[in-house]
Amino acid sequence: MRDWEQRFCACAARHEGLIAQFHLGEIGCTSDDWWSARRTGRWVPVGRRLLRSASAPVSESQRIRAAVLDASPGAILHGPSALGWANVHGYGLARVHVARMRGISGVKPHLAQLHELRALRAHHVVVMRGIVIQNALRAIWTEAGRYSQPRRFEIGLKKIGAVLDDAHRQHLVTWAGLHEMVDDISQRGRAGTRIMRHLAGERLPGTSPTESRMEKRFETVLAEAGVRPMQRQIKLGGHEPIGRADYSDGELPVWGEVNSLIHHTTPTDRAADERRYEASVTAGFLVLVIWEDDLWANPRAVVDLLAEARRRARKGHRLVLHSPSCPWPHPRFGDPTGP
Repeated sequence: MRDWEQRFCACAARHEGLIAQFHLGEIGCTSDDWWSARRTGRWVPVGRRLLRSASAPVSESQRIRAAVLDASPGAILHGPSALGWANVHGYGLARVHVARMRGISGVKPHLAQLHELRALRAHHVVVMRGIVIQNALRAIWTEAGRYSQPRRFEIGLKKIGAVLDDAHRQHLVTWAGLHEMVDDISQRGRAGTRIMRHLAGERLPGTSPTESRMEKRFETVLAEAGVRPMQRQIKLGGHEPIGRADYSDGELPVWGEVNSLIHHTTPTDRAADERRYEASVTAGFLVLVIWEDDLWANPRAVVDLLAEARRRARKGHRLVLHSPSCPWPHPRFGDPTGP
């Protein structure tokens, strides 16, 4: 096998048998290699900018990946297609919608409908089953924009409310995350704000069994140990909000987070969390991160870490402390056992 084809195969193995023209520079190949591949018959054109290894099986997930690659670099699965990929009820993938930042490329994709975005925040993007997509909340907000006209408002409330509830049942969204996004996006006049704000008002953080179970456990652990409780659901940051903390100390600058393994272990989730932690430390808080496993299997460590956090806060320390079961190998701020 020739050198260029070895590189093609290695790249295609990461993309379900596909390779895009923009990959050529990354793998050290040229347009001459591209046309050589086409002439061999071992690489089949998919649209105008992709090739598929003839030995790779054709699948639905390959079709979706091809649509994203065709609009890349920088493209993601968008809005209704992101929800379809996440298996949210009522959404499918017969027609694929992708998005990328406006001005990033002038090439028009042929395998999907393109939406060009004015802004795209890193924490609104996740990788699900190997495909880069908008996270569920941002995709639902996109759908809410379709009902921004006054005459469609009531229809939108019913439709988007049902979508939110379905995504919540699947652990794709939390009500705390919904409120944080409303506080963030609504300040920039995004379409759909009125609907999302109204729906958020009916879905308060901590009011569902999914979200309140760990918080109740945390409060029980403190009560059984005779420890002064923390205050629930505090918005921090004033004019430039940092976010909504699960808990605040009330007497000391301690911000408490109770993290599940479902919502806080992917690379995207971790990056978003650590940005908030860094912002909170800069704003003068000590951040206490309690992980799910410790709440149930190691409650003594939770009590001891809170005591440590309060002791350090009194001394003026501003850092991040993680409980022992922190799944992140090397947190940027703080250490799983405390510095």
